[in-house]
Amino acid sequence: MKASLIVVGGNAFGAAAAFGAAIIAARVLSFDEFAAFGVGLAVNSLAVQFADFGLGIVAIAETADSAHPAVARRKLRSLMLHRLRTGAVIAVGVLTVVLLLPPLAPYRAAASIGAAGEVFGSLAFFLIWALQGQRRFVHAGALQSVQGSLRLAFVGACAIAGLGSVSMMIGYAVVAPALTALLGGLLLFSKSSRPEDPDAGAEMSPAEIDLERRRVMAVTGIFSALVINGDVLLLAMLAGEHDVASYTAAWRFSSGVLLVNTAIASALLSFIVTAPDAWAEAKLLVRRGLAIAGGWLVLLPAMAVVGPILLGSIGDDARTPLIILLLAFAIDGFYFAVYQIYLRVRRERLLLAITIIELAVMASVTVLLQDEGASAPAFGQLAARIVVCLIIVAPIVLAVANRCNWFSAAERPDAAAAAG
Repeated sequence: MKASLIVVGGNAFGAAAAFGAAIIAARVLSFDEFAAFGVGLAVNSLAVQFADFGLGIVAIAETADSAHPAVARRKLRSLMLHRLRTGAVIAVGVLTVVLLLPPLAPYRAAASIGAAGEVFGSLAFFLIWALQGQRRFVHAGALQSVQGSLRLAFVGACAIAGLGSVSMMIGYAVVAPALTALLGGLLLFSKSSRPEDPDAGAEMSPAEIDLERRRVMAVTGIFSALVINGDVLLLAMLAGEHDVASYTAAWRFSSGVLLVNTAIASALLSFIVTAPDAWAEAKLLVRRGLAIAGGWLVLLPAMAVVGPILLGSIGDDARTPLIILLLAFAIDGFYFAVYQIYLRVRRERLLLAITIIELAVMASVTVLLQDEGASAPAFGQLAARIVVCLIIVAPIVLAVANRCNWFSAAERPDAAAAAG
């Protein structure tokens, strides 16, 4: 619980600072400029999650499964090199799409910067998760706070200087994550943080990555990125700049709930994958998920009032999609808590299937309701969350009825290896 509070606190501070940057942008930029800024942020976030390929979750799981810190360190070094390679490839690919898609022409400059900044953003993201895998929660939380503070500082400086969305995007998506990645690398791989070598003659498990888990989580990460960030790009192709600006403003405020949910999940993951009793852990996660979702629902009315006020003139148009998104991300609190038990029982393919379904529902509902303007993708996100929560809880309900043995028969990977 203490670890969760530390990581959530760091994420909450970082998210609040990043949201402060978005508030500044919403208040000083025109509708067209803010729409470009919002699309640039969506492209950056989408590219960062594409480049992740599930490596953040894999880093935590593999570190937790390692028999010795030195083994975990070698795994993290290998994963980081993989992250740098995939990050560069994804940046080029996303930049190419941005340059070729005609509907993105009004947002091209900011979107191109967002695509290029993915290299630094994805690296910073990975290093933060790697620190959590080592259970260095204070450092991980501090990095999140630093990155958010840097983004707020750079966007604020641009606003004071009278600079537009392009300059703000450079500070937000390139400079801030680059500095965060540099600090994260120093924290993770400096001599002072290196674990002691094992005693001579002590056995160490090989520093091999579970390739099956990495492959499945890589594809899952791609679809998850499309779920979370594809809505803005889909709306940009279906509606005008005013709707894009309104939805982006609503998303930036409500995404604070999403970030806190992610922080809670990542803080718990290293403990979940090593839990000795999968069924007891599943029941505990259901209770935690209900508590998290219930807490957000209690706070929702206040956030629905405060959000539009903070957003300024654009807040009136963003009110309806903001309320819908807050409801969707509140429900997400349950999903984020429960889905991790399927990593513990090695059912990653279920998570992949769920994420594909989630994307299909989100995109379908958005297209069907496109006449609703800025509210269309919000309804899509809400529908997707309801569907995936029903699916994620189904095996647990079946287990209660003794019709699913996933949780009783599963073994921890390290325990299975020792037995072999």
